[in-house]
Amino acid sequence: MFKSWSKRLKYAPTPLVGDEVLRAQGLKCVFDEKTPEEFWALNGIDFTFEKNKIYCIIGNSGSGKSTLVTHFNGLLTSKYGTLSIRDFKNNHDIVISPNTKKIKNFKRLRKIISMVFQFPEYQLFKDTIQKDIMFGPVALGVHKEEAAKLAKFYLNRMGLDSSYLDVSPFELSGGQKRRVAIAGILAIQSEIIIFDEPTAGLDPKGESEMVELILESKKENKTVIVITHQMEKVLEIADEVILLDKGKILTSGTPYQIFTNPEIMQTTSIALPHVVQVINDLSLRNPIFKKLYDYEPRTVKDLAKVINEVIKNYEKRN
Repeated sequence: MFKSWSKRLKYAPTPLVGDEVLRAQGLKCVFDEKTPEEFWALNGIDFTFEKNKIYCIIGNSGSGKSTLVTHFNGLLTSKYGTLSIRDFKNNHDIVISPNTKKIKNFKRLRKIISMVFQFPEYQLFKDTIQKDIMFGPVALGVHKEEAAKLAKFYLNRMGLDSSYLDVSPFELSGGQKRRVAIAGILAIQSEIIIFDEPTAGLDPKGESEMVELILESKKENKTVIVITHQMEKVLEIADEVILLDKGKILTSGTPYQIFTNPEIMQTTSIALPHVVQVINDLSLRNPIFKKLYDYEPRTVKDLAKVINEVIKNYEKRN
């Protein structure tokens, strides 16, 4: 349940407008407050998320990434700051603040925001795959007949045919368990999906499939928030990057705004994506390759293509 707080807001939360779907204002999180072990995991987060975008949250270990996102659907709550979540269906904002005594539409909040944990396969617990995928939708008020249809659809979408519906999830391989667990999250049909280290433990094929899933979610007009330590994936998928450091947002911007800013990169131990590192190295060897930054290639394949184009353009001019 959400906590009841005594401290009053110092300011009213700003209403969400246009494509805005989620806003944190002055959000803080402290553990063991007023004890010798007091630790501020979040220290004044202000940020607004919009629909139809992919956000990647990056930062060193302990920077507050997971703590931040677990506030978004009420898994953690704070007595400092506010969260506003757009409820498009009911045309109003759900506000979580220090004045919040209870939230009647708690189920609606969980319907809006769902989360795929780092190892979602550990969430499986029913005796059949169908029941496992149906659990979330049914818990949030979906009729069982409709939930069964959703189970079949999202299981197929994750690459497993309908013959698996009556199989125990514990008979599956690790990769298949993850597919089933993610199908269960997708079946909730949330407007905002959070992925915490989605490619952890996956082979290259699995990583590619996960990237495709995230990109498809954006095409469906969803807001996707991804926590990852893999900067190659950040460069490939992110519309905007949020860099956390010691519970604060150090900066935010497009991948190239972040990764090509030496001042920013020198303040963290974040590794440069290989594509950006190659561009840096080529530019030092020959100034003509500085033009590569303008193309903002996302993958090695993109980079190879634009290198060829830059060379051709240079040869035409000379």
